[in-house]
Amino acid sequence: MQGLNDVNAQYQQQYGPNDYVPNVFVQYWSMRVMAYTAGLLFLLSLWGGWLLWRRRIFESRWFSRLAIWAVLLPFVMNTAGWMLTENGRQPWIVQGLMRTSDGASASVGTATVVTSIVTYGLLYLILGIVAWSLMVRYARRPLGPAETAPETGERRSPVATY
Repeated sequence: MQGLNDVNAQYQQQYGPNDYVPNVFVQYWSMRVMAYTAGLLFLLSLWGGWLLWRRRIFESRWFSRLAIWAVLLPFVMNTAGWMLTENGRQPWIVQGLMRTSDGASASVGTATVVTSIVTYGLLYLILGIVAWSLMVRYARRPLGPAETAPETGERRSPVATY
């Protein structure tokens, strides 16, 4: 297995003088953050499945509290994976074929880039406000009366009927 110094020397001979070593700190930690958050989410899913199997998922306060915050974990995993990928390939767009400095387009002006970023930002802001207001609106609605199962006469939570 070649070390980073050997690969860097080989790439300098092959592609010209440059530093071809990726940021090892970012690579190391973004991989671990991605893997550990995936493991946490998997364990939380197993716990939720076990609670569901035991029909105690609605009574578990700790699971409910953790499940609310676990919504952030896929975002953290995605961001860590993105950092792993993007930082690991620098200074290449396509490894060994096209360098990042050669990939910038001279035909796209600053105004076009700024307009695109602002437009996407506003679009996501509007969608976020709509999603948040809908979640708050439906979360504040009172639950209806508990339904009775016709075959057993057992009372069920209205949440469990969905």
